[in-house]
Amino acid sequence: MLTFEWGCIRRIVLIVCGFVLAGSFSGCAFGPRVLEKTHGRYQESVRQVDEEQLLRNIVHLRYSEVPIELNVSSIATQYELAGAAEARPFFVAPNPGSNGIFRTFTSILPDLSVSGANRPTITLVPGDNGETIQRFLTPVPMETLLFLTETSWPVAVIFRLWVERLNGVPNAVTASGPARGVISDYQRFRRLAELIQYAQDHEMASIRTELRDTELSGPIPAASVTAATVVEAAKAGMEYRPSDDGPTWTLIRKQNKMMIRVNPEAIDSPEMEEMTRLMNLRPGQLYYDVVVAPGTVPDPLLYPRPPSAELRITPRSTSQVYFYLSNGVEVPCEHLECGLVKATSDADGKPMDGRELTRGLFEVHACKGHKPPPTAYVAIKNRGYWYYIDDRDQASKSTLALVLQLSRLDFGTQKATGPILTLPVGR
Repeated sequence: MLTFEWGCIRRIVLIVCGFVLAGSFSGCAFGPRVLEKTHGRYQESVRQVDEEQLLRNIVHLRYSEVPIELNVSSIATQYELAGAAEARPFFVAPNPGSNGIFRTFTSILPDLSVSGANRPTITLVPGDNGETIQRFLTPVPMETLLFLTETSWPVAVIFRLWVERLNGVPNAVTASGPARGVISDYQRFRRLAELIQYAQDHEMASIRTELRDTELSGPIPAASVTAATVVEAAKAGMEYRPSDDGPTWTLIRKQNKMMIRVNPEAIDSPEMEEMTRLMNLRPGQLYYDVVVAPGTVPDPLLYPRPPSAELRITPRSTSQVYFYLSNGVEVPCEHLECGLVKATSDADGKPMDGRELTRGLFEVHACKGHKPPPTAYVAIKNRGYWYYIDDRDQASKSTLALVLQLSRLDFGTQKATGPILTLPVGR
């Protein structure tokens, strides 16, 4: 009997091990295969949450509400696989020789159990510290503009999003801040963006960066320039050069500068002539330096001035980009009628749909229902309506991806100074 019992127990243990191994190598993933089974799902979840958060903030700005970011800081997950085996004797009637105290058993019933657990812990960090807000409200620096123009994204899209003025030509400056109900002049800027894109696509002109000599000082007496000062300047990436107008020297540094380089064969083309005329640039030049001009550059149409030899750009902040895109949100009629959102008009006071400003760039639809329409790419619910980007709208999807990527670039190094929300998901 003992031999039978231990043999059964041994077989049961082997059966349990077989079940555990079969589970780990088939439908259930444990060990190294956990990464294969879960990485893509976590990635898709984080992507969806980020896109929904950006869309939600843009919709909130359309309703003059404060945008708030809650970013996924970390995901820590714990996997557990357990198996147990037990041999239970099957008792029959009491043994007559034991006075009814002991009972005998003639068989053993196996009891098997296999269990698994997945306990992720998600840490969310509010993006509302002082440094992040300051960067959110600060115009993008020249380095960011250089980076954007050197990517494969269309330059027309970059200019419509991140540029407030081109040599004073306005890009709907009243629409890149809190809702004022008026969208100022933007047609000339849109035409400029189209011309610049056309010129780049047809190799008539291109925006590029080149190493240029920048003078850091005025004339320096030759006696002041010694071997030691030359060496120190070289260590800092600078150099002394003799001046052409006398026995003096000039301190020079080579810097990457953004410029528009014009193809000599296209310098007299109708597109280049129209572009230089709209931006009030000197015609016939082979290149124009591009400089960041903080503040307000006057509109040349309202305040005429001599043509310029450089293109002065007034950049936008990320906050201004969000406000600008919020004009592309469809507003239900009942929300306009009850005053939840200001009605929009153009510079002449005529009623205007704000989506006309972002036409061909970004558009958010609104509809009612228990769930978003099947054609929705990303959707959020607000005030009883679903706001969504259509999956067939390639321009809006591309713009959403571009703004989201730049937001990650700008705020990728933020430090958590506020409360951290940790959500254990599992038990």
